[in-house]
Amino acid sequence: MKIPPTTLPDHDRRKYPRYYVSSLLTLAVEDESLRESIGLGEPGDISLGGLRVCNLPACPRVTVGDRLGLLLVDREDALSLRAEVVHRGTKDTFGVEFRDLSPSENRAVRGIIKRLRGPQV
Repeated sequence: MKIPPTTLPDHDRRKYPRYYVSSLLTLAVEDESLRESIGLGEPGDISLGGLRVCNLPACPRVTVGDRLGLLLVDREDALSLRAEVVHRGTKDTFGVEFRDLSPSENRAVRGIIKRLRGPQV
């Protein structure tokens, strides 16, 4: 008997699990090539590899391949990261992948996730 190949949903093929974000995290976005602020948005979810940006007023101007500077701010820390837009979710959301994370930045992202989700991360 031949078993057909399975196609995994996108979330099952992700390198890192996603954690949904409550309103405890603020996101400031900058266009790296223009060195100008795009505005304030909200992360919809976050992982060790990237995040989904929501509610950014300039969202329609952002395209796949854009390099962005991100400032993630929670009640304990502010973290500056570099990212690249890797997909458009809807007209109001897009996904970014973190770029060139140093070991300390990786630990800081992990710390933000732990504060948001608890110690199981």
